[in-house]
Amino acid sequence: MIRYRGNTFLFLLLTLLVTVLLCGCEKKEPHYTVGVIQWTEQIQPFIQSYRGILDSLNDKGFLEGVNLTIDYVNVEQDNAKALISAKRFIDNGVDLIVTLGTGSTLEALQASQGKPTPLVYSIVGAPEATGIIRGPKNSGPNITGVSMKIPMGEQFKLIQEILPQTNRLGILFCKETPQAVATGHEATDTAIDIGWQQQTMSLSSSELTQLQDKVRQLAEDVDAIYLPTDPILGTPDNIQTIIRTADQLGVPVIGVARNFVEAGALAALHCDFYELGRQTSELVVKVLMGIDIQTIPPQKPMTKRVSINLDKARKLNIEINRNVILKADYIFDDFTPPAGSNTSP
Repeated sequence: MIRYRGNTFLFLLLTLLVTVLLCGCEKKEPHYTVGVIQWTEQIQPFIQSYRGILDSLNDKGFLEGVNLTIDYVNVEQDNAKALISAKRFIDNGVDLIVTLGTGSTLEALQASQGKPTPLVYSIVGAPEATGIIRGPKNSGPNITGVSMKIPMGEQFKLIQEILPQTNRLGILFCKETPQAVATGHEATDTAIDIGWQQQTMSLSSSELTQLQDKVRQLAEDVDAIYLPTDPILGTPDNIQTIIRTADQLGVPVIGVARNFVEAGALAALHCDFYELGRQTSELVVKVLMGIDIQTIPPQKPMTKRVSINLDKARKLNIEINRNVILKADYIFDDFTPPAGSNTSP
């Protein structure tokens, strides 16, 4: 009886040792921590881009709470908060920082100077002109990303197709943000190259209380108003003020995103912001998988969309060529034909 117990004890001990050894041989699943700095939640494209990133990461097997931790901060256009958040992420040793917006990206770049923390940006209007990247092939030592930039010449070609009689273009932006200044000046140069007369108006934040008067002043001298990439004038309240005032003078507004057209602008050639987020996630995954970020070149949006507001065209007595309408990805039209009218093409 005593011998039997000894054998049993030896058997249990060996089993325990084998179990420990086998457990030690099991490959531990990696867990990643990503810090996210979003510039604003007031502007829909930022929300769409972030959703695209999350959905694509999920599709690729990066599941929050399983093998992924996301530390998300919305800084609501506050540079100081963006810088503090970036420093905290770096101090906490995150594997990667994702920045949504030019302001977030510039502050994260400042915080990461001389440090190896990789940065992936998205929804940035002019990455090279604002100093985010060195050039189209070499971003820098610790950064890459996807811009929202659609070539200005392509955007203005749409204006020519929709408004062929345009000779005088108004360009309006707030000079408080670097991307607005960069894209505003690019718009001015492109308008001159086309041969348009251009009227460029830049505002400071303190002048936003006079926005209605400024828009009215600009609209009186132009055939159309173009709004470049501008997170300040791009907030819903400011967009509404601009469009409502321009409408009173019968001047169409051209924007840089679908939400502008939904709000009442005439048209926009823009990226698909959800797909922009999904495109950004491809770079995020490469970095997490250990690919050297310096070997990952910055990208431009792969998906472009045309949005047209036919309801606004009708109200402003603008006739848009049918071929242009057929190219539109999104058409906004609240028109209901009168009862009994012939609506066949």
